[in-house]
Amino acid sequence: MKLFLLLCVISALALSQVRANCSADCPDTEEVVWALGGGCNVFRNKCYFDKENCQRKPPLSITTKEECQELCPFACPQVYQPVGGTYRGHLRTFRNPCEKNIHTCITGETFI
Repeated sequence: MKLFLLLCVISALALSQVRANCSADCPDTEEVVWALGGGCNVFRNKCYFDKENCQRKPPLSITTKEECQELCPFACPQVYQPVGGTYRGHLRTFRNPCEKNIHTCITGETFI
């Protein structure tokens, strides 16, 4: 019985840590995380990856840059919905979110 209670307490602590990461603000430090799940997904750092995984079923899995980039898309709809982002202090504008995602997938540049 004591072992069962101990396991319950440990599980509750672990779950509370996961939930804490889901709502935490992430630092802007660039330590790119490459992940698979419905294609290649690129995150600025592990915090952003963890926050995304809080909302995903099944979760994304961390992989290598090379393995992830094999799944980068190369074509987008010709829809003009400008979107921008800042990378290392430089503002960049893309024709649409798809083109921004392709650029990030190919280069690993994560925009703020």
